[in-house]
Amino acid sequence: MLKTQYIALGAACGLAFSAIGAAHAQSAAAQLPAGTVLSTQPAGSVPVTAPADPASNLATKGTQIVKGVTGSATSATPGALDENGLPSLSSASTGNVTGLLSYCISKKLVNSTTARSTARNLAKRDDVKSDQGYSIGGQGLLQNGSSTPFDISTLNKSKRVELCSDLVKKGQSLSD
Repeated sequence: MLKTQYIALGAACGLAFSAIGAAHAQSAAAQLPAGTVLSTQPAGSVPVTAPADPASNLATKGTQIVKGVTGSATSATPGALDENGLPSLSSASTGNVTGLLSYCISKKLVNSTTARSTARNLAKRDDVKSDQGYSIGGQGLLQNGSSTPFDISTLNKSKRVELCSDLVKKGQSLSD
């Protein structure tokens, strides 16, 4: 008798946990895909936050409102990539480069002391702290001179690693 009660209790707990999991999955499915940038903040959402430490994945302070950004370009967008299969870094702001370095480090696309120290040094600059490109870069979006940033997550992994390596070089030249 006692054994039957334990089995019934276990089944009831299992059903309860599966209902909770289904509700969580349903709310997660209602979220926007990664890399989506909105010019206005959706109801109930949290504003874009710049990473406190560019070498970490923790965003804790430095809230910025991102204006004038419409959607994002992908690797399938005509004209978004150069002849090497990469987007151009020439018009990326110092803040955007710094945010992208943070993104690359957090996604383990680049793992060097040089990348971390370059990102930290750039993040200390006042012009970087006030640049909305910093927040956008932290989301993996490259501002390349238009109102539509390029989502680097749409590149294949080898191209993302190559782009992150180029970002380290560009960051070093900006920190001189």
